[in-house]
Amino acid sequence: MAMPDENGNVRWGIMGTGAIAADMVRVLKTLPGTTVAAVGSRTAERAHAFATSVELDTEITTLHASYDALVEDSSVDVVYVATPSLRHVADTLTCLKAGRAVVCEKSMAPSAADVKIVLETASAQNLFFLHAVWSRFFPAMVKLRETIRSGVIGQVKSAHASFCQEDGAGTCSATLETGIYCAQFLLWVFEDAAPMVSGVVSSLHESSGHDQHVAALLSFPCGGIGTLECSLRHTSPRMATICGTRGVITVPFPFWCPTSFTVQPMAGAGSQHFGEARVHSEPLPKAGPGPFNFVNSQGLAYEASEVNRCLREGLLEAPAFNAQACQRVMQVIDDIRSRFTCPSPAAAGPAGP
Repeated sequence: MAMPDENGNVRWGIMGTGAIAADMVRVLKTLPGTTVAAVGSRTAERAHAFATSVELDTEITTLHASYDALVEDSSVDVVYVATPSLRHVADTLTCLKAGRAVVCEKSMAPSAADVKIVLETASAQNLFFLHAVWSRFFPAMVKLRETIRSGVIGQVKSAHASFCQEDGAGTCSATLETGIYCAQFLLWVFEDAAPMVSGVVSSLHESSGHDQHVAALLSFPCGGIGTLECSLRHTSPRMATICGTRGVITVPFPFWCPTSFTVQPMAGAGSQHFGEARVHSEPLPKAGPGPFNFVNSQGLAYEASEVNRCLREGLLEAPAFNAQACQRVMQVIDDIRSRFTCPSPAAAGPAGP
């Protein structure tokens, strides 16, 4: 597999020059032992405009006028695939078959079958691969699981996550665009156990047929229930809640890249008695001045730092979101999508966190 240089410097290639790629580059520039070695876009003009916008030193970073040229660049250890989502499977497979490790933005694929192909290809090539569900790398998420395991809210019986925004209804799939964050959160709460999708209510865009508003009920092996709601046609608080036998945990906006959560103990008949609410906070890392395009993009540093560690240690996957966890999240999405009629699986929507 591709390895960092003799000094442990990890050389990143950036495939795609959109908003999320810009945020990632701004973060990578601040990480020790990290170089943005190359950028690939569809034209030379796009690549140069991107380099200027994120203040890359073109004495260090090679600018490529095509994605294929980036893939062929032997100076690159890992490619960050941030092309439009409908390209993710093909672009990732091209990188892997060329011997490049890959970090692929969400959603990595429109179906569980495509996910399986990508994961099996990475394994066969002996290459690192990560589906960039950056939520899994936030310290607040780690602390959240520790808090659940401590028993402070008793046994978890249900969890809910809602990610609705008025942004792009009809142009892409709400389930793949925002629902994936809801699904990964619910699986995190229930220790990544594989749930059964017990019910789905959906609204499809009348022109494109894309799912624009979806609610789903998940049944977990422990008896717990998870509910999610995602939409691209209206807004919601975009928060998450975990309910236990002795209390509640609330994760405020933006729950998918959290910096805090509140633990509220509750006890007594009808839960009339509230204990003292405790807020756990994890400040964002200092990751450059920006400007950033997405909320809490500084937190991409957690994901990128873990990728660097894995590559330096010769790991083929990140323990916080390994192939099995990835497959389970994407299987839930696939199961939900199978409950309604979707357009061709090619259209997964634009890349973004």
